[in-house]
Amino acid sequence: MNAFRILAGVAAMAATMCLFQGTGAFAEDAAPDADVVGSASSASHKAPIKVDVVDYKRAEDGPGTLKMSGKAIPGLDLHIFVDGRPFALVKVPEGESTWTIEDQIQLDDNVHLVRVQQFDEKTQMPAATAMFRLKLSPPSPEDLAAPPPRPE
Repeated sequence: MNAFRILAGVAAMAATMCLFQGTGAFAEDAAPDADVVGSASSASHKAPIKVDVVDYKRAEDGPGTLKMSGKAIPGLDLHIFVDGRPFALVKVPEGESTWTIEDQIQLDDNVHLVRVQQFDEKTQMPAATAMFRLKLSPPSPEDLAAPPPRPE
C-alpha cells in the first residue's frame, strides 16, 4: 500500500512538473539597485500560485538578498526551492492569498531553477506549482533552449 502511495505521488509530481511555465525579466529591466526582477505563475489561467515580484540584490561579500512575493492558495504552506534546495517556507494565512519572503542566498551568474509549491495537507500531494528560471544576466540562446533540470 505504501509503495502505491509513493508511486502515485511520483506520478502526480511528474504530471505537475509538466504543467509549468514562467516569464521573467532580466537585469536590464530591473530597478537601478536590483540585479534581477521578474514574475512567473503556474500554467493555468486560474493559476493558484503567482509570483509577482522576483528581486535579487547582490552583496559586496557573501550572499545577496532574494525577495519574492505573489499569491497562492490561502491556508496552505508555500515551499520555495532554488536549484532543488529548500530556500523558504512561507505561511499563507487562511482567508488571504498574498505572500512575501525576503532572505539571503548566494546566487552566481548561472541559470537557477526556482520552484514554488504548495501541498495538500491531507494527501501530501502537490496542490499547486510554479517554476521559472532565474539568471542574473541576460540569458544566452543556449540557456533558453535547455530543458529545466528535474527537481530532487
